[in-house]
Amino acid sequence: MTKKDMMIIMALFIGFFVFYVFQNPHYRVLTGEEIVMNHHLDMIYHGSSEVPRELKAAEDPTYPVGSNAISRADHMSGMMDGVEVTIVGAYETTAYATTYTSTNTGITIEEHKWIVQEEFLDVGEGKLEKGTKVHTNAEHMKGMKDTIHNIDYSLSTTVYMVNFNLPNGRKVTNHKWVVEEELESLE
Repeated sequence: MTKKDMMIIMALFIGFFVFYVFQNPHYRVLTGEEIVMNHHLDMIYHGSSEVPRELKAAEDPTYPVGSNAISRADHMSGMMDGVEVTIVGAYETTAYATTYTSTNTGITIEEHKWIVQEEFLDVGEGKLEKGTKVHTNAEHMKGMKDTIHNIDYSLSTTVYMVNFNLPNGRKVTNHKWVVEEELESLE
């Protein structure tokens, strides 16, 4: 193999690598300092539409099921900021940001948004205080199911289950959760 052949192979490899990085929905994560700690690489793209039976549907949500809105959610490594979402569920509850250790990676995930009150096991209906340790079987991310979470903070609000497309065209269905404060109307 000549030097010229080696240079061609190397150029092709670099070209394919650059193409992959720019096509990857996690481009910002792959190129930033967040790569080690970003658990959204373990996102479940096609979630279940099932919700806890205790979760109450919102009677008159700002964004009704079937409507579209713009997401301003900043907790998905930028993947949801500015994207149009379709509302597939709207519920009145308390949403929590939590810290837990992923069973997949062993990495501590800080301030994961959002888990709703009804996804915690044996906690009752009262709002949970900061620092409370709770168990969940929610599986929004790989490595989340059957973990203990520490409550960071909470928000009494309407939460939405949404569908949306990533910048690379990949469809995300039944994403749990986006809170009302993270949505804007299309107008």
